[in-house]
Amino acid sequence: MTEPERGRPATTATGAADSTPGGAPGSTAAAPPVDLLGAVAYGALTAFTRLAADAALAPDLTGRAEMAALAAAEMAHVERVRAHLTDRGVDLVAAMAPFAAVLDAFAARTVPRNWGEALVGAYVSRTLAVDLVAATGAVPDDAEGGDEAVAELLRGPDAGREAAGESGFDAFAERAVVDLVADEQTRGHLALWGRRLLGETLAAAAEVLDAHPEAATALLGGTSRRVVFKALKTRHSKRLHALGL
Repeated sequence: MTEPERGRPATTATGAADSTPGGAPGSTAAAPPVDLLGAVAYGALTAFTRLAADAALAPDLTGRAEMAALAAAEMAHVERVRAHLTDRGVDLVAAMAPFAAVLDAFAARTVPRNWGEALVGAYVSRTLAVDLVAATGAVPDDAEGGDEAVAELLRGPDAGREAAGESGFDAFAERAVVDLVADEQTRGHLALWGRRLLGETLAAAAEVLDAHPEAATALLGGTSRRVVFKALKTRHSKRLHALGL
């Protein structure tokens, strides 16, 4: 059995993933959420690796600590997804495996070369996946029970802290970038970098959606990809504007 086949297995390798609470055994209704959570988990794992490396680019301890805190939040999210899937008889590694190649390639194309790029990348990239899910309506506002648990996992590692006003990274990044973009050349460079990150994200998202139709159906529902990507661009532009880019 190939690695991708093991990654989609949750529907056949274990009965726990073949059914949903209240559903009939053997149903494949749980497969798309497993696909989505596998993508979310690998995205968080990739972000953890990136942010941990980016901490070394920080010019001072404050910046290093901020990046390290974000990395820790991403890894904690991976563990929450692991616990959720394990309770349902699904192996985390198997669920993540189908998304590794695309997301590894994305990570390789978006390695920051300096502290400014690392800051902008952390500021915009940490919400792009959350914005993508929000733009699709895949997470209903009135989710309850098991659906609520999945909804929280799909919303991302920092969504709760942001809503409660407990995450100070945005304010930190905005202050730090203000100092950097006082130089007009740096401002132009970071603006281009921010837009490149969006383009790379959309390309990776399109590749994942094309390769995983069940996950695409679960994520997009009746919303067209064009509408979702347009909303994502709008949200991204607002975040760049908040950075003065």
